[in-house]
Amino acid sequence: MFRDSPKIDGFKIPGYTRQVLISLFADDTALYLKKSDRYADVTDILDRWCDASGAKFNINKTEVIPIGSEEHRNRVITTRRLHEDDPHPLPTDIRIAPDGEVTRYLGAWIGNNIDDVSPWEVTLDKVQSTLARWALSHPTLLGKQIIVQWIVGGMTQYLAKVQGMPRTIEDALVKIIRNFIWDGAKSLSLSLENLYLPIEAGGIGLLDITTQNQAITITWLRDYLDLSPKHPAWAFIVDVLINEYAPADIIGLENINVFLQTWEPPKRGPKHNALPSYVREMLKIACTHNASFAALHLTHNLCTQLPAWHHLGAKKTTNAPVVQLPECGP
Repeated sequence: MFRDSPKIDGFKIPGYTRQVLISLFADDTALYLKKSDRYADVTDILDRWCDASGAKFNINKTEVIPIGSEEHRNRVITTRRLHEDDPHPLPTDIRIAPDGEVTRYLGAWIGNNIDDVSPWEVTLDKVQSTLARWALSHPTLLGKQIIVQWIVGGMTQYLAKVQGMPRTIEDALVKIIRNFIWDGAKSLSLSLENLYLPIEAGGIGLLDITTQNQAITITWLRDYLDLSPKHPAWAFIVDVLINEYAPADIIGLENINVFLQTWEPPKRGPKHNALPSYVREMLKIACTHNASFAALHLTHNLCTQLPAWHHLGAKKTTNAPVVQLPECGP
């Protein structure tokens, strides 16, 4: 009903042909509303759907995360209206997330201007307390390896996949694992690097959090570089974010993958830091593993689909000619 409604627009992402409006998972629903969409039109559709299906929409669990400029977000919070023309403010039961506060959705913590570390604090405490209980049973070294895989890996892998793991949290987990393995001893019998090795190589196959996080980031990179029809919606948004920092003389690249161009995103400085942390990590891992566009043979059709400026096939010494256009007469 939402997709068929002429009153609800949803989001439009440059380069992405589908409308971003609604996502469903089990009993969780996320609705993406444009600035021009009215909450009154949303409730009208929901009421008709509930009447027809016999279901009941749980308005008490509804949460709103304003997206857009700071001015727009503040207006939504102050007026409690998604659109200026909404006849009534949002019900008081509906929480509107202010900047700095996280909202949990499908296991991920999202919000505006949030600290990357905040979503991990609860998980970190849970890992530490669970390992402390297991330590009371005095497991063997191989037993500890299994426990670390279960507890640390099980409690962090999903969140690391959907959220990304800050370096401070990664370092804290490595320290927690080290203390659990060696019962808090300051002098270690073997370094963790040796314990990470498989049993055949003299280790115990201990979970390597750093390598696991790199592998997770590589899966992001893999999905981002998949330019088939399965190219995910978030990758189009990443294109827009990265191309915001393209050289000033390049225009019209909002939806072009940076790996199809010869210019490189900034690797340091304020422009680099302005990118989301997960984008920075993905670009860093791509540089570490020399990810690049390479093909044994490209058809003429594929060649013409590559961007004309900063074309990968252009010679390094080739510069586009600068032509001074004549001024138009009166």
